[in-house]
Amino acid sequence: MAYEEESLVWRTWKRRLLTFLVLLAALCLTLLPLWQTIGLQPMVLLIVVYYWTIHRPDLLTAEQLVLISLLQDGLYAYPLGFSALRLLVGYALLITQRRTLNHQRFLWIWGGFSVFCLVDALVYTILLSCVKQEWVGILPLLPGILITSSLYPLSVFTINYLVKKQLSC
Repeated sequence: MAYEEESLVWRTWKRRLLTFLVLLAALCLTLLPLWQTIGLQPMVLLIVVYYWTIHRPDLLTAEQLVLISLLQDGLYAYPLGFSALRLLVGYALLITQRRTLNHQRFLWIWGGFSVFCLVDALVYTILLSCVKQEWVGILPLLPGILITSSLYPLSVFTINYLVKKQLSC
């Protein structure tokens, strides 16, 4: 029996399904009880969105972001579309800066991620303030931003290690 190569459509869907599963795993990692016991909540989903928007934009689509954010809205009891707006604003900002960040050294990319986390926290604060109709400060989010930024190198290494064979081109 001759070996049949996978069709281009099947390879694309397989890559996108794997991308969605990694996004779902990142979302589930933020729900671990460990984070509540130590009082910090990292935004692991932002790490995956940032990394794939910069390095593999062909895998991450806006539709996937909307779907995962609707799941996040349900899990966190946010108003419908809250997380979608938050993620799509960040995604749009990253797409505009992709050319600049794509061929930089790791420390520059890591610094860009830290800035991205601050911008995301600001967008989150503004959206939450609009929902609650009162200003909610950004200072309580700073420990989560710090732990998210410090988890970036380990997360990128893990993503590269686990997904490299599945997404080879």
